[in-house]
Amino acid sequence: MGENMIFINICLIIFAIIGLLLIYSGISGMLMDVTRKRKIRKRRFVILILGILVDLLCFFGKENIFIEYLSIFFAISFVIFLIANIGINFVKHKKEYNALIVLGGILRHGYQLSDAVKRRLDSAIKVYKKQSKKPKIIVSGGMIRKQELTEAEAMKKYLVEKGISESDIIEEGKSKNTLENFKFSKKILNELKITENIAFVTNNFHILRSKIYSKKVGIKADGISSPTRWYYYLDALMNEYLALLVLYKWIFIIYLILEVILIILI
Repeated sequence: MGENMIFINICLIIFAIIGLLLIYSGISGMLMDVTRKRKIRKRRFVILILGILVDLLCFFGKENIFIEYLSIFFAISFVIFLIANIGINFVKHKKEYNALIVLGGILRHGYQLSDAVKRRLDSAIKVYKKQSKKPKIIVSGGMIRKQELTEAEAMKKYLVEKGISESDIIEEGKSKNTLENFKFSKKILNELKITENIAFVTNNFHILRSKIYSKKVGIKADGISSPTRWYYYLDALMNEYLALLVLYKWIFIIYLILEVILIILI
């Protein structure tokens, strides 16, 4: 019984930490929107409120069996997520690729690449220049919100300015999210008849979910990670955790149903 309580207390602590990280993510996201002089996105408020709710549950529901079981789910899922998200960045890559898919991101002020996307492109450039046989670079990203050009156009311009041959760059300017990045890039790969030695390039926090989506559309690809600024990493990490919870929401729903049944039986 004592060991069970220790385990539950550890889970409650991790659950509370998740709440604090969500609060941090919500606030830092708002500050980022303000500094970039754009309207604060609604999801920032949702994440902040969610974080406050989580910590309130931990504080007031310490001996509530429903909250204790709830904390077990989130604690275990979060630990697994951290291990998988960090660990996947240490997977060894092939030395030569036929194609690189660089995932885009929202343009600042409607036309400027963000620091995160520039880092992705810089990582792709390093791989490109190391290879004797140059790979095709698919820059993937459409027009989101009010933009003057597609993400793909801005990314291609950056690559050309860095000395990459324009003939090796292919624009994919339809996608509006990560899944569509791979969905539309798959069509381009089919047209090029490239089926192997493929890699996608994105920031380190985004590799895990990108890998899941690439497999979902049938692209067997390595994930090449680019670094993220430390002050943005935690915010991005929590967004990835929430995104995966939504992606696999059926697991949480099944767990909740089983939890309710178990509590009724007890």
